[in-house]
Amino acid sequence: MTDSELLALTEKDAQAGMEQIARQFSGYVYAIVKDKLSAFSDEDTEETVQDIFVRLWQSRNKIDLSKGSLKAYICVLAKSVSLRRREQLARAQKVIPLELISDFTADSFSVDNELTKKELIARLRALPDDDRQLIMRRFYFGQAYKDIAASLGISEAAARKRCERLLKKLAEQIEEVS
Repeated sequence: MTDSELLALTEKDAQAGMEQIARQFSGYVYAIVKDKLSAFSDEDTEETVQDIFVRLWQSRNKIDLSKGSLKAYICVLAKSVSLRRREQLARAQKVIPLELISDFTADSFSVDNELTKKELIARLRALPDDDRQLIMRRFYFGQAYKDIAASLGISEAAARKRCERLLKKLAEQIEEVS
């Protein structure tokens, strides 16, 4: 079915339309969610997939195909819901799972070669837990310093300064290797 036909079906019969959309896009949504939540349980992945389809159902009348395809809309929705869920799960655990560090991208540090990225990841793994938490929360999860400070039990100014010092230290260590 085309995107227009799927949306028309949801207007005519919401349940039948959403069932068809789920059949057509559930594997796609699951792959996106699994990628974003790889460090968390399968139950968290399944719950997030269900939440995405609920949100899709809730917004089905607002989808404008002139702005893009249904697949593109679902992709953006799946990514944003997954990233929010990942942040919530990490906050609930109060600890960033170490395996998430393998997903860490070094783009924030202007690292441009694979060897240096590997060195950065090794250096991040070697950091004390609180320092690794600070870097991960800021640059991987994009959390505000205020939230990071609250989770680590320090002031916002201390979180900013500590992050600044850590970045400088990491940059110096990587320059030594390069």
